[in-house]
Amino acid sequence: MSLKVMKHRKGKNSLEHFLLKKIPLVKENATVNSVLSLLEKKTNKYDSVDYIYVIDNKKNLIGMFSMEEIFNHSGNTPIKKFMQKKVVTVFLETSLEKVAHLALKYDLKQMPVAKSRKFLGVVSSRKILSTINTALKEDIFHFAGVHKSHLDFENSLEIPIFKVLKDRLFCLIGAMSMAVFIGLFEETLTKYLIIALFIPAIVYISDAMGTQLQTVFVRDLAVLGKDLNLRKYILRQICIASLTSVVISILMFAFISLFWKNPFIAFVIASASFLSLIITGFTALFIPLIIKKLGFDPALGGGPVATVASDMTSIIIYFAVVVWLL
Repeated sequence: MSLKVMKHRKGKNSLEHFLLKKIPLVKENATVNSVLSLLEKKTNKYDSVDYIYVIDNKKNLIGMFSMEEIFNHSGNTPIKKFMQKKVVTVFLETSLEKVAHLALKYDLKQMPVAKSRKFLGVVSSRKILSTINTALKEDIFHFAGVHKSHLDFENSLEIPIFKVLKDRLFCLIGAMSMAVFIGLFEETLTKYLIIALFIPAIVYISDAMGTQLQTVFVRDLAVLGKDLNLRKYILRQICIASLTSVVISILMFAFISLFWKNPFIAFVIASASFLSLIITGFTALFIPLIIKKLGFDPALGGGPVATVASDMTSIIIYFAVVVWLL
């Protein structure tokens, strides 16, 4: 006879709180009739009779059998002839998720818990099914990108209206600042009208790319949490942003050269666009990261802050490169 015991790392919830301890226990020399007599006694009120467990004189768990087995044998049959001698058990420190996994793996209605082979009780089928149901819901939310086990997000219904209004007004301040900044280059814009024509395009493309990077980054922070390799992740996203910027700049150069017949101006605008988009990529990634490091919700603060920063950065870089090359 052997006892198969599986030890697993400690979970956040001890199984002590979920144990059913009033379980039918019999000795190895018991017969089918003696087991039936035990179950029929009105003084014995059990929490569960899915399985009957077999113990020795030291209360060590040495076997088990189901209720169905009793009715498949004659009354004088010793239970040691049909009991299951290899019993999968868990310890009190085993997590509920691991208990549910083992129950599914070994097709068990309940999971016995032991300490140094001594029988302590069982985790019920109801608790196992409840744990499986909860785990499935969490996995569904996880795959949908709305699982928040790694980040504490603010409830949007509980955020003070004044705080939301303040974030929105920040965008207005940014827009006014950009208008003042662009006004400083009035002479350049008057001389090269084509420079002004591409300001909306630069801002729009930068904002679109920055918003996409930020949204995916905030989601990955929430979903992957500590499993997210930030250095590798940011490097990958910057490479993607750089490649995108190169393609957009080349297309912009070709478009301006074709319609305005001015390759030099096309090169200036394309170069300014390339640098603006690259810097926007850095801004979109690092602002949510900084907000998170400061202990705030990156999804809430990252939106208006990253948008204004992205727009202002793209405009500043755009004009800086244009003025330098011209």
